[in-house]
Amino acid sequence: MKYLLTLSLLILPLSSFGGDLCSRTQSDILSSLQNPMNRIAFKNTGGIFDGGVCWWHSRLQRSATYLVRFAPEKAKPSTAQVNAILFSLRNMNKVVTIPGYKDFNSFTNDYQEQTQKMLNRWQRFDGVINHEWQRGISGHSSLPAADLEKQMQSVFEFYKNSPLPIWVMAQIKGISSHAFLIIDMKQVSRGFDFHVIDSNHPGIIGLVQYEYGQTSLREVGQKYSFVPYVGFQNDFRLISAALKTQCHSFTLDKDFSNIEDGQVELPKKN
Repeated sequence: MKYLLTLSLLILPLSSFGGDLCSRTQSDILSSLQNPMNRIAFKNTGGIFDGGVCWWHSRLQRSATYLVRFAPEKAKPSTAQVNAILFSLRNMNKVVTIPGYKDFNSFTNDYQEQTQKMLNRWQRFDGVINHEWQRGISGHSSLPAADLEKQMQSVFEFYKNSPLPIWVMAQIKGISSHAFLIIDMKQVSRGFDFHVIDSNHPGIIGLVQYEYGQTSLREVGQKYSFVPYVGFQNDFRLISAALKTQCHSFTLDKDFSNIEDGQVELPKKN
């Protein structure tokens, strides 16, 4: 199969999965991500020199999955409210309520312009202030087979020990890099299979298959090859703090108890 079929589950309102935002499990998070109506409505575009904002598109998707609740019975948000919602999701500092909508796809479809502007600004801030563009050109697009096998085992350890989804930079030949979210990963006899939400085609779930002996990876149906690097694990710490502020206790707390830094992280603040 080229792509994993998506499930017909709706993210929240809070009666979904038999509980509210504070009682969701990792299984609930995965089910939410598998439903295209819970994903950003538009693909990766814009950015500096129209090079896209895939890193931040993927980070927004993950932030919204954890920190958004919906109130479809209320009036749709004003422009100021939309900007405040997007700013909070960028900062990952609080749970936000989106009024007038029942899913993130509809919200981002109606407010694509504002969402894209936020992603563009986020990219510029990280690129200029945090110098993330340097990290985006410093990885390897291929590795000796033994080294790639070690790298894949490292990605798998992150998958097993971290909350989902895992953010991955796909280092491409030259100065290019891409990013996607790993939502499912399995070790098989020939290597690893994993399914991804790729901002270049967010409406479907992509498949990557790694076989021992390879020196680079390729998403099924895509032309570019890459080496994966896990990153932005600190986002989980921010998300956890936001959930703790909202919830007296939350089911996912144990999943956030031991977050390890990835290979792509923002500089530590003094």
